[in-house]
Amino acid sequence: MGAGAGEEEPPSFRVRLVSVVGFWSARAWYLIAAAGDVLQRQTPNLNFAVVVPERRAWRDKDEPDTTKHDPAYGEEVLATAGAVLRHLCPRTALVRGPLNQRNLVPWRMSFNEHEKYGPLLQGLPPVDTQWTQLRELADRVLNPEVTSVLLDMNGSIGYLDSLVKALGPEGEEVLGRKMKAAGLPVVLMAGVQAELAPQTLPLPGRDPRATANAIYHPDGVRVLLRLAKEHDVPLLFVTNNACNRLLRFGDAGEVAAGLGLVAGGLLRRISDTWFGLPHLQGKCVPFDWVAFTAMLLYGREPSAMKLVRQELWVGANDSSVLVLRDTSQPQGDIVAKNLEGTELYGIVESVYDIDHAAMLALARHAAANAAANP
Repeated sequence: MGAGAGEEEPPSFRVRLVSVVGFWSARAWYLIAAAGDVLQRQTPNLNFAVVVPERRAWRDKDEPDTTKHDPAYGEEVLATAGAVLRHLCPRTALVRGPLNQRNLVPWRMSFNEHEKYGPLLQGLPPVDTQWTQLRELADRVLNPEVTSVLLDMNGSIGYLDSLVKALGPEGEEVLGRKMKAAGLPVVLMAGVQAELAPQTLPLPGRDPRATANAIYHPDGVRVLLRLAKEHDVPLLFVTNNACNRLLRFGDAGEVAAGLGLVAGGLLRRISDTWFGLPHLQGKCVPFDWVAFTAMLLYGREPSAMKLVRQELWVGANDSSVLVLRDTSQPQGDIVAKNLEGTELYGIVESVYDIDHAAMLALARHAAANAAANP
């Protein structure tokens, strides 16, 4: 993984760890996984890893208890997701994470990869997912040849507390130093704006300020925030509010045309399946791609992205509650309500605007060079 003689170190990092989850971003995280594989192929000394925490799964759609988990059914779901990822990411380390702490989505509303994406694999050659274990990921982080590590939260961060336990106290210090050495922020696709009423999907037991990527595994979020603070690693938030404003399509056809998804390719068929869901018509938002673009542009193309500095408030008893406050705005009733039960973390950066053409150009480059195209 070290640079060869005469090679110049890339401006970013050598090892990048990406967390993904399969429900809310069931289409877009496959695009960022494929894009990461392309990035690894085109960037010297970069290792790319996709970490997949296991989400809770249950066959009976009428079961009212959303915390239940059927391990056998979970294996079927994970096997489908793994096969899709391996087709799209032939060079990437696919790391199997632990079971997410919770699920709040009723089973009748839950998107199921095995049922929806399984048929898309028919006609493709069989693949061996070759899961990597968290212990191997920990060893990679500790490898002296690895000079820096970049984490993001574009999906469930449910692996991070287990990874830190595997590293141990001294290894955690190594991880923190290498996160700092990356010279880039941790990108979190999460959070709500304090000045606006939350627009998250109402669910039993859900705090409306808790967004999808944080909600599945609050302990992982807590560890990430602690690591960032202890090692002075900046945070860059991409909120639901920003994503809805910056990249929105009317239907699956518009998504495919805008992102340049190749007709007949696996990415295109995944996108058509996900964004073809009736409840997404008129509001097709590739949330994860906005966050991935922010990571790619940060510090490289400052004119293509506008950032603002805001206060981050975190739920005192639930770290999946992440609220960003614009201190230039007066504190009215909505702000006061959104800050109830939270504690001030500090000042973070948040994406306000990204050049629309840049987002689409990067997506089209990734899609055109992705594996599993016809």
